[in-house]
Amino acid sequence: MSAYGKPASFETPPEPIPEAQITRTLSADVAVVGEGLAGLCAALSARQAGAEVTIVTASARPVARGGSVFAAYSRIMAAHGMPRQNLDDFFLEEFAANSFQVDQRKWYALLDHSEEAMNWLADILEKEGLEVVLEDANEDDHHSPTWQPPGTHAFVGKGVTRAGTGMALAVAALEKTFLAVGGKVLHSTPAKYLEKRSGRVSAVVAQGPEGEYLRLKARKAIILATGDFSANREMMAKYCPQYAGEFTAAGDDYDVGFAVRGLYRGEGQQMALWAGAAWQRTWPCAVMIQGSRLGTSMPYGSHRGLRLNRRGERYCNEDMNGAYTAFTTLREPGGKAFAIWGANYARETVFRAHGGRRDGPDLTPEQVLAGWEDQAGKGQIVKGDTVEAVAEALGLPAAETLATVRRYNELCRAGKDTDFHKKPKYLQEIREAPFYGCSLSDRLFFTVLGGPRTNARMQVCDAEDEPIPGLWCVGSMVGDMYANCYNFRIPGQNYGACLTFGYLTGKRVMEN
Repeated sequence: MSAYGKPASFETPPEPIPEAQITRTLSADVAVVGEGLAGLCAALSARQAGAEVTIVTASARPVARGGSVFAAYSRIMAAHGMPRQNLDDFFLEEFAANSFQVDQRKWYALLDHSEEAMNWLADILEKEGLEVVLEDANEDDHHSPTWQPPGTHAFVGKGVTRAGTGMALAVAALEKTFLAVGGKVLHSTPAKYLEKRSGRVSAVVAQGPEGEYLRLKARKAIILATGDFSANREMMAKYCPQYAGEFTAAGDDYDVGFAVRGLYRGEGQQMALWAGAAWQRTWPCAVMIQGSRLGTSMPYGSHRGLRLNRRGERYCNEDMNGAYTAFTTLREPGGKAFAIWGANYARETVFRAHGGRRDGPDLTPEQVLAGWEDQAGKGQIVKGDTVEAVAEALGLPAAETLATVRRYNELCRAGKDTDFHKKPKYLQEIREAPFYGCSLSDRLFFTVLGGPRTNARMQVCDAEDEPIPGLWCVGSMVGDMYANCYNFRIPGQNYGACLTFGYLTGKRVMEN
């Protein structure tokens, strides 16, 4: 319901397309709606299990963004001599970070089955000439909010060398493999609604590239894999109101790749609701957000030295990653925050680049300083011979900022942060010119996660938690997978879930 108890417009099903306008009727064992990683994994897995599978997708090609995919273990990790890891305590920490509002069954299914799924995907991609590598992550004390367990995989080759950016290669290889084994894809054909027969979801009605309507009957299952709803203002207002204004509206660009804006309009979520699905229990839906990486020393980090708000006050323990940086910044006056540091920071901190491969070389102090010089030249950060000059360039009040820097330096020299209890090893004094500063106020909103109530087998459920016969969903639209925020403590977890649950669901619909 929207305000005053009235239904939101998206909750009202559309009128069925007149039968005379449906010019084509097709059939398959399994119909998959959407052609991202989750949809392709589900479609290929079902096809390998013997199903006749057709993908119907609004996009003109496979859709991908980023490229970090988590698996708890894999043959890739084994080849690197990495031991299996026990993540039991870490998962409990993550449940706590999510206020225990997530469906733990899904998380443990990811933990238990991601190795099988990753090995399956690696076999496919390597046959297509791609290399599966391990992406660099944050190294830290295991109970620090910045530590990330190993297991983030990435795909390189065919011109892509930077880890975490090769998903377009992966989905292209998956589509090629799917078509080669007899799968079918209907591109530029957005689904409009689902049909039910005798209580079972039995068909999807879609509109072809020339405006014609078609019906795709599914003998066994329809699997929704249509992505998020961040470009739908009304759905955002209902399910994620506090961040509705952070996403700029997008057009009907179903082929969008990596983008920091509203992506999709929630068509799959709406179709599920019209078919009788309940919405997930977790409210509001979790956003995937990153804070500024300027001045950071970690792949998924943000600056860990002194942070100040626009009043020149230190406001936090800076031991946090980029996602948590964004949220702490939002809490400060005007949603503004800043960092100030000295040239000595380049020598006293270990720097690792985002997008590097695991166990790759650290950045040298010379490389770090050269990077800051480049950013200063581009106006991304400021540089000055004195802290006063940096504060002035950032627009910070001079007296308050200088007092905060003096206090922070005292704590660094003492080796004990009695103000915010930051670990001593992260206390680097701001003492050597040139000095640098930057705004930490930039926030990258990538997507919104969640949707229809979904059980651990990826079956879409009604208000009584009963599976709706014939209807499944995978990917970013799965309900109750995340709460609060997607915090990037497991980089690639969302894509890992797309892979693992897509792979498992394709097999399950044939077993069901």
